[in-house]
Amino acid sequence: MDRRRARSDLDKAERRADILEAARATIDGSEMDEFTMDAVAAKLGRARGTLYRYFPTREAVLLGILVADLEGWFAHIDRRLAKAVGRAPVVSALVGTLIARPRLLRLLAVLPSVLEHNVPFATAHEFKSFLLRGSASTGSLIDTALQAREPGAGVHLLVQLNAGVIGLYHGAHPARIVATVLAEPEFAPLRVDLRRELTHLTRALVGAIPCKDQP
Repeated sequence: MDRRRARSDLDKAERRADILEAARATIDGSEMDEFTMDAVAAKLGRARGTLYRYFPTREAVLLGILVADLEGWFAHIDRRLAKAVGRAPVVSALVGTLIARPRLLRLLAVLPSVLEHNVPFATAHEFKSFLLRGSASTGSLIDTALQAREPGAGVHLLVQLNAGVIGLYHGAHPARIVATVLAEPEFAPLRVDLRRELTHLTRALVGAIPCKDQP
């Protein structure tokens, strides 16, 4: 590769990184439906059209943020799981690392309903390929930590956990008027505490995996 091409590729990578950084700052300070390419462009001090050279749609930008957040999570959870032995440490690692990443949970909660819509095939394929690789690595570590009887149980657990996160996150973050209603004492049984319920769910999913030390 000639130097001009290398420089061009580096420039593109730097521009994409700048856009994602501005996008993170935008999404962290706004509601999901307020996240726009115009808002990101304004933070960068650039025209909106510039963003489309690097990301085809608003959803592709959000997916880019999610990928970066998932990369960090996969790296962290894999380090934790590599030292884990037994059910309790696996549950603690999964719940603790997810709760510590509120933006990751927020984006995962709208992945099938928002982020995966209005993206080209290539973007969707690249994302799913990334997710498959990360899940395979983390799932294998879960299998080892639990001494799962059958390989693939860890990946299945991650798929189930992701589905649970979607429902629990929305339950824990109701619309403002609903939150006001739920604040009344008689509605306490209907409130969703995300950490508590995610812990209960993860314990149930982990507990359902047949392990070699079981009769």
